[in-house]
Amino acid sequence: MAHPRIFISAGEASGDLHGAGLVRALRELAPEADLAGLGGPRMRRAGVRLLADTVDFGIIGLAPLAGSFWRYLDLLSRADRFIASWRPDVAVTIDCPGFHFLLASRLRVRGVPALWYIPPQLWAWAPWRVRKLRRRFSHVACVLPHEEAFFRAAGVPVTFVGHPVADHLRSYVPDEAFMRTLRSSPDERLVAIFPGSRRQEVAGILSRQLVVAKALAARHPPCAFVIALAAEEHRAWAAGPAARSGLPIRTVVGKTHDVQKAADLALAKSGTTTLELAYYETPMAVFYNVSRTQWNLAGRWLVTTPYLALPNALAARRIVPEYMWARAPADSEIDEISGLLVDERRRREMRRDLADVRRLVARRDAAKNAAHEVLRLVGSPVVPPAAWRPGFAV
Repeated sequence: MAHPRIFISAGEASGDLHGAGLVRALRELAPEADLAGLGGPRMRRAGVRLLADTVDFGIIGLAPLAGSFWRYLDLLSRADRFIASWRPDVAVTIDCPGFHFLLASRLRVRGVPALWYIPPQLWAWAPWRVRKLRRRFSHVACVLPHEEAFFRAAGVPVTFVGHPVADHLRSYVPDEAFMRTLRSSPDERLVAIFPGSRRQEVAGILSRQLVVAKALAARHPPCAFVIALAAEEHRAWAAGPAARSGLPIRTVVGKTHDVQKAADLALAKSGTTTLELAYYETPMAVFYNVSRTQWNLAGRWLVTTPYLALPNALAARRIVPEYMWARAPADSEIDEISGLLVDERRRREMRRDLADVRRLVARRDAAKNAAHEVLRLVGSPVVPPAAWRPGFAV
């Protein structure tokens, strides 16, 4: 098809980043393609006609989702009406499973083939959702090597395309002059803090990271501390906890990769950041934010993996410490993290293990590989839903 219409949808800053990379690859392979959808400023600059900016749309937990229900419904309705009138030849969803499972039901009703790029980690929690994914999606472009076998065993057409993080960092040119400013003297150890990019995460995770940072400052001076944030609007979320810590902490925005490369130790939120740190072989401790109540109500029934941190999941063993519970760090946890800062043998072991993880996701041209799969789906037939399963009504 000479002028394919491609609908592409991404939520959150990372989805916008990877969506923009996919759009550039699609433009290279199909210069006449018409692209529209949901995303953020990077996708807009890459050439997508946006119906709405959704970079802050990531929702974690039941309470935030309940508070955003009408926003979800309105956005879904707008997207569905646009799809019905525009009639795209193929659609792509990127991450953000809560919204995209619903959107995919409408795509199927409209007869639009759909590909999921960076699919949800069903191998880690609630794996029975793969049946829903198989009904609603024509293909999956997975980015973690072990996902391919999981989806194939479930009867889902799948291709491992590589992880876009590796391509992005491979082409990234670090700002060496900026990196030198992160320490006031050569003997300072640089501890980097990555609290995430979702409002509901930052306060809880950052407060625990700062408890660890204060302990490290007391045990191993001199240390330099820096909080790395993705966007300027996140600065206000971190300002209060940072001030209350009493530590001389520098906050930087838009320099995440430079901080990741320069750091001696990272205190990181679970997620893509941990793969980026693995790329730079930076020793890390990983934090998540699950309360005992959340775990007892839902987590224990949904989570099927012993590891939440991606480096551990990829290695199938614990190579970086991960702390799931939303509580103050225990003394034993602080001792473990402290060793990662000063124990050279332990640091060398972790760097070696992280290099192995990096090799697992180092396949080149992830976005271009995914773009090929998208274009292969253009115009392909879609089996309509059964009469008793008409799709989410909007």
